[in-house]
Amino acid sequence: MHSVSLARAKIQAPRFRAGLIERGELEQQLGQALATRRVVLLVAPAGYGKTAALSRQLQQLPPGRAIAWLTADEADDLQRFLSHLIEALEPLDPPWRLAPEAVFELATHRRLREAASALAGTLEATDAPDGGLIVLDDLHAVADGQVFDFLNHLLEDLPANWTVVMAARVEPPLTLGRWRARREMAEFDETILGFSRKEVQALCRHVTGEDDPDQAQRLLDRTQGWAAGLCLSLEAPERSAVTAPKSIWQSRRHLFDYLATEVLEHLPQELQAFLLRCSLLPELTVQRCQEVSGDPRAAEWLEDIERRRLFTSVLDSEELTLRLHDLFRDFLEERLRQLHPEEMPALLRLAARGETDMVRRTLMYLRAGAWDEAQQSVADATPGMLALDEGAQLIRIIEQFPAAIQEGSPFLAYARGLCAWPHYRYGAVRTAMTESAKGFDAMGRHHDAQRARAMQALAMFFSGDVDNARRLSQAVRAQAMDLETETLSELLDFWYEGHHGPIDGPGLHLARMVDLLLQGGSAELWSRCMPRVNAFLGRPGVVAQIRRLLPHARTAAGDGHWSLQTHANLMEAWLLLWQGSIPEVGAAFQRLEEDSRWQGQSTGSRLRLLTLKSYWQLLCDDREGVRATCKAIAAQAELLGRVSDLSIASLGIVARTSVVIEDWSTVHLHLPVLQAEFGHQYPYMQSLVRSVEASLALHAGRVDEALQILRELATRSAQIDMMFLDTFVRTRWALAELAAGSAANAWHALQPLIERVSASGGIGQILGAGVPCLTELSLAPWGDAAPVEGLALLRRWAERARQFKVDALVEPRALAANDAGLSDRELEVLALLADGQSNKLIARALDLSPHTVKRHVARILDRLDLASRMQAADWYRKRFGV
Repeated sequence: MHSVSLARAKIQAPRFRAGLIERGELEQQLGQALATRRVVLLVAPAGYGKTAALSRQLQQLPPGRAIAWLTADEADDLQRFLSHLIEALEPLDPPWRLAPEAVFELATHRRLREAASALAGTLEATDAPDGGLIVLDDLHAVADGQVFDFLNHLLEDLPANWTVVMAARVEPPLTLGRWRARREMAEFDETILGFSRKEVQALCRHVTGEDDPDQAQRLLDRTQGWAAGLCLSLEAPERSAVTAPKSIWQSRRHLFDYLATEVLEHLPQELQAFLLRCSLLPELTVQRCQEVSGDPRAAEWLEDIERRRLFTSVLDSEELTLRLHDLFRDFLEERLRQLHPEEMPALLRLAARGETDMVRRTLMYLRAGAWDEAQQSVADATPGMLALDEGAQLIRIIEQFPAAIQEGSPFLAYARGLCAWPHYRYGAVRTAMTESAKGFDAMGRHHDAQRARAMQALAMFFSGDVDNARRLSQAVRAQAMDLETETLSELLDFWYEGHHGPIDGPGLHLARMVDLLLQGGSAELWSRCMPRVNAFLGRPGVVAQIRRLLPHARTAAGDGHWSLQTHANLMEAWLLLWQGSIPEVGAAFQRLEEDSRWQGQSTGSRLRLLTLKSYWQLLCDDREGVRATCKAIAAQAELLGRVSDLSIASLGIVARTSVVIEDWSTVHLHLPVLQAEFGHQYPYMQSLVRSVEASLALHAGRVDEALQILRELATRSAQIDMMFLDTFVRTRWALAELAAGSAANAWHALQPLIERVSASGGIGQILGAGVPCLTELSLAPWGDAAPVEGLALLRRWAERARQFKVDALVEPRALAANDAGLSDRELEVLALLADGQSNKLIARALDLSPHTVKRHVARILDRLDLASRMQAADWYRKRFGV
């Protein structure tokens, strides 16, 4: 999301020209503090040289000291602050054990303690033998109180070899008392940062070439050692200080403005105009300055500005890049507003159009009052941000708009709805999309309105308002649709016919949905459509379409859209389970668990992973594991609340798997909730609840009651089969018929299931009936009621189920490429790491993204039980003798 120039500007210590004078005493004190204290705080008003002092001191540190610099600004909320802090640490190749994006997710959900602990743990494991520094400059600019809450937690967990350095105009709202009490904190205020008499004399001598103690004393008396005032006084014409009104010297702000005016007015007129117009830019480059000022001499003026030392610092880059001092930029911008107020909106628009960072661009448009452009900026960025799981950041940007714009904007409403979708907040999606469709219709943007209504219909469906959702979707289909709208309409029909039939409906709609996605669906649209389509694996054609879908989804995800990659990996694991490849499911599940820990996934994603785990444990006859997983599912469902069908569907899984392992107390615990809230709009849930009730009746010996329910359910269970419901109904029905003494009726119950499983090869669906059930069915006294071939299949499947008891499972590690548990790719990464290559160089050598390399490094450290890259490199050298 962030531009290269923005990242460089915020995470790079600015470079100043060689100082006019050396400030030996200050530098010695600051150097000693950086070497011995855990917290260093520089607090003084603007213009006291805090940034310059730190920048100069960092250049003098020994080369082994790790340094991360971050310049804060007013656009920094917690997530943006963390994003750039993590970027600042990247050159150190920190060994992340939790994805940086997961740290953002923790922060989004106000789990600041966990986010800070994750970062502190990473710092501790970072290879920094001589210690490290985190420098936070301009911390006063941050308005988000959560940033300081996070920093308080980080300071509590700060590793012993790291120091946090903060520079601000006012003391930041942090809990610093214990650091002061322990004498682990050094503080530098304006009395220390201000120039001494000796330094003012040296400064005057250097600028004027004359030694005039009286002039130096007058300057010191008037400025009290304030660096900005001293420099401007010496740069301004000599008469300025003499003729300045006495009242000017009473206020630093007024003094700066007065002296800056004196300096500015003696510059060439063209340079003045250039400076005023370019003051709206956070960083000055030739291209950006030409775009905003329209001046073809931008390169010449930037060189002139640097040569004149007009309150600028230089950023290391291939092209000359300057940053104006805050005081000077504020002065210039105020002067621009006074002299050319009519130009401000147009200049801000020009600045915004060339800004690649979405946050800065949108904020510039907002300052210009360019509401339409600001909304379009959000709309353009939404798909990409959501594909990168940056929905929380997107919501915070939307909140920067005036309330009236937020309430009336269909663009912003649509973006809010899409942000709520991945979190299963279907009520919020429905409300937002209803507003969006109404607003787009009023604007005459009917394709956009259609798209919003398609999302509205989906949200209605998953909220339980199924019939109205269907009617709205049909109304959308009755008009012209763009690619995205048609794709979403197919998704709704996939789910509707999955719940209501016909039996082949889901497969047909899934095929059309994949066709449409292949015509140009974005990674975000793929992510929106894929979750939970595995629910209908038992229906005709669905398996074939999922196999077709998977490689294309991975291509759409590329090497960075991790949510989409996770959807694909989870769906592949369900395919393995469907076909009964139980050891492979175990290996896939371990990888998914590792990825889940790495990504810090949301409650909804965790529920889906736990559901897979419960089915896998059923196939392994791990009854204690199933009980534990069911408890975890119920706890996660409670966190999600009753905001969507997912929480209730998850409790349905708990009840059903508890029946299979004969955990009747858990069944009794959750059945009342399902009976009260299962939602009469979902035939699947109705049938599931009734089948659990029948199972309880059979367990209690009420065979006739169980038979009555199960016979009725079996008339439609194949047509609405979801999560292998038909298998559950038919195997329970067969057990009930056997209990009633009718082997013929029992085989009548099983025969369609056996034929379907035999034809499809998806034996996992029948293995999910559980070892106790399959064993009882295979050993039943069938007599002549069961055909020989059919009974042989049943007994073969029962035997296969018994093979995969927990104690017989192959450990996933043994499936790896070598006895260290590392894949071939991980060994390649480790070899380059041992050769001293950075993440970026490893990524380049293996044609991977740096993020993927981080993931490989984390997995290497996890599997080798090591803490740092250095330890991993040592392990590799010893193991392979290199």
